[in-house]
Amino acid sequence: MKIPKSVRIGGVDYKIIQVPDLNDGNNILYGEINYGESIIKINSNNQGEQHQCIALWHEILHGILEHANLEIEQEELLVSVLSKGIYQVLQDNAEKFF
Repeated sequence: MKIPKSVRIGGVDYKIIQVPDLNDGNNILYGEINYGESIIKINSNNQGEQHQCIALWHEILHGILEHANLEIEQEELLVSVLSKGIYQVLQDNAEKFF
């Protein structure tokens, strides 16, 4: 899987940028989604390509939930599990989907 330059979520185009040493001022982040600016940032320094792809799926899933206006208990856990699962299924079955 490659990381695209943009992705559409809920009818909104999100620009995807890779940022070295992405952080929130206190913690290093693997990824971050900004709904107001329609940007997804992926940390390009502290994780390999596969983990960058998982981080992208993680942020996409947050975006899907946000645009669906869903509030889910233990959202972070759910998104973490699904992002790893989706990435694995796509990697193992790419020829069946694309």
